[in-house]
Amino acid sequence: MAFHKQSILRNPRKNRVVVLEDLNFFWDEPELKELPECWELGGDVRLVALHFDRDPDEVLMALIHLARKDKITRRKGGLLLES
Repeated sequence: MAFHKQSILRNPRKNRVVVLEDLNFFWDEPELKELPECWELGGDVRLVALHFDRDPDEVLMALIHLARKDKITRRKGGLLLES
């Protein structure tokens, strides 16, 4: 399927869907200051989610936010601990 910018701009959108509407994107500032520490310690995203009582996808979105603000960097092993 080819992407045609002109056709997207001409045609009105239909059947819009709000994605991730069931997630909570609000974080308290102290949590966002603690999250990089968990990241640097190599915490598995699923365990970090349990720590903050959050959905793992909410943690992922917060990590993306922090990465875009240069508050975290890549780490060996990525998001999950090896089992």
